[in-house]
Amino acid sequence: MSSAWVWLITAFIAVGVEIFTVDLTFGLIAVGAGTAALAAAVGAPLWLQAALGVGVSVAGIAFIRPYALRHLRGTPQSRTGVDALPGSHARTVAEVSRLDGRIMLKGEVWSARLDPDITSVPVPADTDVVVTRIDGATALVHPIDPPLN
Repeated sequence: MSSAWVWLITAFIAVGVEIFTVDLTFGLIAVGAGTAALAAAVGAPLWLQAALGVGVSVAGIAFIRPYALRHLRGTPQSRTGVDALPGSHARTVAEVSRLDGRIMLKGEVWSARLDPDITSVPVPADTDVVVTRIDGATALVHPIDPPLN
C-alpha cells in the first residue's frame, strides 16, 4: 500500500472523529493528512510528506481554528428571563420609594423600589422609569427624567 493511501485513510479517520467532536481540531488534522497524501501522490519523500502534514495541521490549529470557532459559536447567547430586564423601561403604577412601589414592566405588575445608588426621591405614579437590576422579585428602578431637587 502506498503512503498516499495511508495518508488518505488517516484523513478520513480524522474526519470521522471530527464529526463526533465538532471541535475543528481533527478536521484540520485531516487537512494536514490530505496535504501529505497529495505530496505522496506527486512522489515527495516520506520526511517531506510528514513535515507537510504536521506543518499544515499545526498551522491550521494555531491560526485558522481560533478564528473559525469564534465565527461558528457566534455571539454569546442573548439574555433571557430576569437577566434581560435591566435596562428595560417601565411605568410606575403606584408611587415608588426607597422601600416600596409598583411598576408595569413588560405587561406585568412588579414590586419595585428605588435604586439607592441613583436616587432616593420618591417617584409618583404614571412616571417612566428604567430598571437597573432585579433583587429577588423586586425591580430596582430610577426615573428616566429625575426630578430636580
